[in-house]
Amino acid sequence: MKDARKLRAENEGLRQQLNAVQAYFDTAEVQEQQIQKLRGMLNLNTVGRARVNADIINYVPYDNRITLNRGSRDGVKPNYPVITAEGLLALVSTVSETTSQASLLTSSGVSVGGVATLPTPVAGFVKGEKSDRLVMDVFDNVDIPVGTEIITTGYSEFIPRGIRIGIVSEYFNDQEYGIRRAFILPSSRIGMSKEVVILK
Repeated sequence: MKDARKLRAENEGLRQQLNAVQAYFDTAEVQEQQIQKLRGMLNLNTVGRARVNADIINYVPYDNRITLNRGSRDGVKPNYPVITAEGLLALVSTVSETTSQASLLTSSGVSVGGVATLPTPVAGFVKGEKSDRLVMDVFDNVDIPVGTEIITTGYSEFIPRGIRIGIVSEYFNDQEYGIRRAFILPSSRIGMSKEVVILK
């Protein structure tokens, strides 16, 4: 009986130590992922644009809108792109002195020029459809393979060329009605990162 109590106590102590070690490794893994994201942010190709580092301080899901802790005092203006290490996240919509509101790319009210990275690039307009999917209406009568990367066209005054938008998950080409549409999984999504960059 005495040995059984001692063994139970030792087992409980070992279990607690194991839980502590597991918690440490979980925390270390999260921190390593965060470090990799920050390194990606540092190495972003911003195509000659000035960068404003910012944090997401609020998210309004029903409005597909985020609040950033940078505003006009930092040179931020409407229509500036908000990007993460993964790609284009949002466009600035309104600005105050110290904060700004940005509409997520997945919002149905946001539309940007996109181009499929094929040997012969294929352009179209990308807009939000739902929280985890974008849609691009394509002008040319071509097929775009699933897995093709979509990037920004650079035809906008504010958004440079080459920022990742997403990956084609499905393509619809109706020859009879001339409807050509690519469905896209966005590269950058809310919740993937708290740190962003505003390009100006």
